[in-house]
Amino acid sequence: MLAASVLALSACDTAEERAQKHFESGLELIQAGDVERGLVELRNVLTLDEFHTEGRKLYARTLREMGNVAESYQQYRSLVETSPDDYESRLALAEMAISAQNWEEVSRHGSVLVNANVDLEGTDIVDLTLRFRDALLAEDEPAVRELTREAIALIDRHPDDVTLRQIVVEGLVREGDLEGAADQLDAAIRITPDDRRLYIAKARLLAQLQDGDALEELLRQTVARFPDDNESKMALIRLYSSQGRTDEAEAFLRVNADATGKEGDLVTLISYLRQSRGNDAALEEIETRLAAGSETGLLTALKAAILFETDDRQTAIALLEAEVDGAEPSEQNDRFKVSLAKMLLAEGNEVGARQLVEEVLAHDGAQVEALKMSATWLIEDDQPEVAIDRLRVVLDQEPDDAAAMTLMADAHLRMGDTELAQDLLSLAVEASNNAPAESIRFARVLLNDERFRPAEDVLISALRNDPGNLQMLSMLGDVYVETEDWGRANHVETTLRRDTAEAAQAAADRLRLSILSRREGRDQAISYLESLAEGEEGAERAQLQLIRARLASGNVDEAVEIAKALRADLPDSAAAGLVLGNTYMAAGDYENAEGVFNEVVDAAPQIERAWIQLSRVQSALGRRDDARATVDRALAARPDAPNLLWAKASFLERANDIDGAIAIYEQLYETNSNSLVVANNLASLLATYREDEASKQRAFAVGRRLRGTDVPPFQDTYGWLLYRQGEFAEALTYLEPAAQALASDPIVQYHLAMTYLAVEREADALAQFRLAVELADENDPRPQMQRAREEIDRLADASVAQ
Repeated sequence: MLAASVLALSACDTAEERAQKHFESGLELIQAGDVERGLVELRNVLTLDEFHTEGRKLYARTLREMGNVAESYQQYRSLVETSPDDYESRLALAEMAISAQNWEEVSRHGSVLVNANVDLEGTDIVDLTLRFRDALLAEDEPAVRELTREAIALIDRHPDDVTLRQIVVEGLVREGDLEGAADQLDAAIRITPDDRRLYIAKARLLAQLQDGDALEELLRQTVARFPDDNESKMALIRLYSSQGRTDEAEAFLRVNADATGKEGDLVTLISYLRQSRGNDAALEEIETRLAAGSETGLLTALKAAILFETDDRQTAIALLEAEVDGAEPSEQNDRFKVSLAKMLLAEGNEVGARQLVEEVLAHDGAQVEALKMSATWLIEDDQPEVAIDRLRVVLDQEPDDAAAMTLMADAHLRMGDTELAQDLLSLAVEASNNAPAESIRFARVLLNDERFRPAEDVLISALRNDPGNLQMLSMLGDVYVETEDWGRANHVETTLRRDTAEAAQAAADRLRLSILSRREGRDQAISYLESLAEGEEGAERAQLQLIRARLASGNVDEAVEIAKALRADLPDSAAAGLVLGNTYMAAGDYENAEGVFNEVVDAAPQIERAWIQLSRVQSALGRRDDARATVDRALAARPDAPNLLWAKASFLERANDIDGAIAIYEQLYETNSNSLVVANNLASLLATYREDEASKQRAFAVGRRLRGTDVPPFQDTYGWLLYRQGEFAEALTYLEPAAQALASDPIVQYHLAMTYLAVEREADALAQFRLAVELADENDPRPQMQRAREEIDRLADASVAQ
């Protein structure tokens, strides 16, 4: 045994010595410029001695210098895990995290550096970056200006640091100094000429400066340096098109497609022809190239795509099926399968779509579009962690994939990580070059948080690319109404009115009404509606708004008369019937409302809303059996109508048929798992009425997206989910405000009572149990009320005994 020990120690020493020799050899090779062989030597070092700090550090530093950031990051992270005080490695991690916009990691490593007060060059930049971001999030404009000046001063000490220049760019843009910001971007591009994001930022600034010549030159430089960057090519094409230079745009794309021979460039050409000259021109180009013997597979796929979007869907699917059936596995065939999967999904064949995606991923587990489709389904199936793993694979290959960033934001929202989701949506806007879809989504999130200034910035930037976008203009108008910036609100209205389309005029009318209501009061708004209602254009729309305004101001009789007149003018209109019925409901005239709704459902049984309103009227009249029968009758006509199913579930829940209600919510959730309200109701019923472990886990998977909510019913659900997970203290932070807001709901009070009991606040629990029982019907059969009565007796007896 002693001999074996000695031999083992000798072998260990030999391994360390060999590792050191490999390190010295690797160092010499790297210094001599033979980096690849040097890296091989360093890998040998780590194979022999995984704790060889200098070898791992040199390996990480060399990988970073070569641009292999992902592996370099892993190596530095290993160093920090074994040596938490390795500040040099933490600095490298913080700097790489800043470049990747991974603010959680920046904060984790940067805060250690700042708190340690180490004298390490670059720490001051990390510190400034964190403080600048905090100021932006807090919308603290004075702090942003002060930190911008601090960054400008630091540039003298760190002239080659791109992060500092990006901070200055952001600060100067917010101050309106666009030319100064452009100069800083020029300097940053000279420092790191291969960072595409800098070119995108510069293009955005030149667009704001309306310097078309400089923008064209920059875009040409970008295309030359990044030949695979289709977004920059399309930006150049958009510039040509906006200047009326469509022939130059088409010529550029033809030359580019023929010169590179790349599939992506051919796709771009066909897409442009569709956009500029129509589908027939694009199909003609495809047929010409097919006749000339060009690559048939891609052209056939493009033809199928055009046919599918022009409603010749079965022909399109048949073309692609013929292309992929029996073909050898290949990268191109995988792309065709994904395209076919998207077509099948659009046609409602999700099973077929999933099968194709699985086949693609079995052949190539990193296929970007297949991973994104798979991630979408995983999110819908409440497996966001798996979706995030797959989306990371996408972003490792395509760091600027806006769709992947948006999907990852969806996944984090499912997990309740709202702040991280917002960061990802912001990155998606940037990566998409302020595309409308990404911008609208991010702006909506910001508006929900009442962050009006950032929402305005997002919308204005996006409108530069699509100045006539009706949805974005309407949202921008709402921003200015909320901030009472009447001059800009009026300007948005004027812009909307230049568009003669009915939808644009309706949006302009709505904005004018909002301005008048907020600025001059309800009477002025009603006068404006009356003038619209008397005109010919949009009179019906104005009458609807006028009815709402009369009801809001308490003039119920006038509202009813307007609705009756509208119904008389349009006797065959189901919409007018719904308006009259709803107006009777608002006036409390349930008998007349019921009569009108009965007329509507008899004439148009396909209108889901009419059945719902008829059921509500019958409930208001105290005829719950009739209301439930109405819903059943409606479901016979529309068995998959979501609102009718929802109403059915509500009746079942009130009748204590919890299993029936859960079954319906499961059906609704399968149809649309993005609905917060459906997710809340399903999670609430599962957590409240089911005791098995599978239901508990299912409830948490569905409901965890509610984390951070301030909506009382959602607070109750999430708080109870936390209780079921044993997180009692955190559960109270949700259940106490929920119980206060939903003061008449006995189950909500019961949830709070049980949580008080869990944290040993027995007096509070007793009071809460008593309140729950008082609120419930004395014959309430629910097990929670029985448990509440038992706890009251037990706690009361314990109190007497004390």
